[in-house]
Amino acid sequence: MIDFRTLQGRANFYFLRHGESEGNSAGVIQGRNDYPLARRGREQAKEIAEWLRGRGIRRVFTSPLKRANETAEIVAERLGLSPPTVAAELTELDTGVFTGLAIPEIKKRHPEQWRSFQARSWEGVRGAEPIVRLVTRAEALWKMLTGEHGRGLDDALCVTHSGILQWIVKVTFGHRDWMPLVPMGNCGISHFSLDNRLEAEHPRYYFEWTRLNHQPFGEAGQDGHLFLKRS
Repeated sequence: MIDFRTLQGRANFYFLRHGESEGNSAGVIQGRNDYPLARRGREQAKEIAEWLRGRGIRRVFTSPLKRANETAEIVAERLGLSPPTVAAELTELDTGVFTGLAIPEIKKRHPEQWRSFQARSWEGVRGAEPIVRLVTRAEALWKMLTGEHGRGLDDALCVTHSGILQWIVKVTFGHRDWMPLVPMGNCGISHFSLDNRLEAEHPRYYFEWTRLNHQPFGEAGQDGHLFLKRS
């Protein structure tokens, strides 16, 4: 678990899954294959930028992969921010022998690996990035972000991928297993909010995760709290 009590003040970190990519459209497991955004993905990025407008975001970080980088560039431009900063920690997980394949092809070519995947998620797939490395990457990302917070960054956006985003959330709370999964659609947002203002009369330590699916926001079932912690 990350000890956010070491931070002072408040912060908001938004984690955005990239828009729909050509790989998503084709129904393949992308992993680190470098697919660009599809037309729909570019539209999603423009829509989510409007939702993010006015939320105080001052800096955008992105995975180096095209589908995330394109999403980040669209959002940053529409918010009037500097070009995104590439952060290797935000790169998608390596999906091993499933990379570049659609599920029907995986079942045909790798039936045993598919059964293992059903039981153990990516920990059961040959060549896939193991949990120990995912945890290390997620911890390194939080170290970078909390360091930026210490230098005055209160509100930031990270554009990333659904696989590594699972571990950014899990590591926050010291979880070390693939299950349960956090559902995350294209241009879905996970919002981490911290309030650690040490006031004499009302000292507080509070952080919260909120997940929001893609537009339109506000409809039934479109948002929901993942975790909540007070101390």
